Amino acid sequence: MPKISVVVPVYNAVDYLAPCLDSIIQQTYTNLEIILVNDGSTDGSSEVCERYRRQDSRIRLVHNPLGGGGVGSARNTALPLITGDYVLFVDNDDWLEPNHIEFLYHSLTETGSDIAIANFTEFIEERQAFHFHLQAEDYYQKIYTPEEWFAKEYDTQYCLSQCFTVPWGKLYKTSLFENIIYPWEEKVEDDYTTWKIYLLAERIVFSNISLYYHRKRSTSVTKTVDVPSVFPTKSIEERVTMLSLLGYDTSAELRAYRWRLQLHADYYLEKGMMREYQRCLQKIRLLEK
Repeated sequence: MPKISVVVPVYNAVDYLAPCLDSIIQQTYTNLEIILVNDGSTDGSSEVCERYRRQDSRIRLVHNPLGGGGVGSARNTALPLITGDYVLFVDNDDWLEPNHIEFLYHSLTETGSDIAIANFTEFIEERQAFHFHLQAEDYYQKIYTPEEWFAKEYDTQYCLSQCFTVPWGKLYKTSLFENIIYPWEEKVEDDYTTWKIYLLAERIVFSNISLYYHRKRSTSVTKTVDVPSVFPTKSIEERVTMLSLLGYDTSAELRAYRWRLQLHADYYLEKGMMREYQRCLQKIRLLEK
C-alpha cells in the first residue's frame, strides 16, 4: 500500500478543523502522511492541530509563526516535506467521504493515470444546507488526455469548471510537483497553478461522483476579495501563451478572456479606478478590431 500525503493548509478555522481532520484520519485508505501547515492562526486552530498531532502519529505539523502568506504559501511550505508517492489537498473547512482517498487511488492505478479527479458537493454554511448538483444516475468515469481535459475547463455541467480549477478533490502523482510553485502574492492562487499540473500528466481520470464536501462561507477568500482577484486575466494570458505553443485550441480561453476583461472594466469603473478601467478598455478594443 503506497504512502499518500495529505496536505491541509490551516488558517483560523477552529470551528471547522476538527471535522475536517476527523474525516482524513478515518479514511479507509490508512497509509497516510498528513501534513498540516498552520499559517499563523490566532483563533485556537494551533491548539487543535497540536491535539491531533499528539493523537495520530501520521500527522506532521508545521507552524509558520509569521503567517499571512496565504494558502499558496502554505502549500509551498508543504511540498518539500512530502514523502508519499501520491499527494492530495484538503481545505481546512471541508471534509471527505470515508472512501475518498481509496476511491481516487484505485481510479488512478487501475486506469494507469497520473491524476484522479472526483466531483464534490457544496455545503452552504449560512443556510446549513447541502447543494446537490449530482444524482446517482449521473455517474460516469472517463480517461482524458490533458488536451481533452482542457476542453472541460469552462463546462458548467456538473460543476466541471470548478472541478477543473480547484486543487482539492484530486489525487496526483507526487512527481508532477517537481518545480511547481504556488503564487504567494495572489489572493486566489488556484487559477494560476492547477492547469500547469494537468499539462505535466499523460492521463487524467475523472469520476462523476461526489466524494468531497466543500463548505461555502461568506468569509471565504473568494467571497471577500475583489472581483479581479477571483477572476484574474493574467492567468488566462499565461494559459493562452502556453497552450498556443503546445498547439491546443485556445478559443474557449479567448472567450473567457474577453468576458473577464469586461468584468474587470465594469468593476474598475464602479470603483472609480480609471487608470485600470482604461487599460481594460484598451485591450477590449484591440480584440474587437
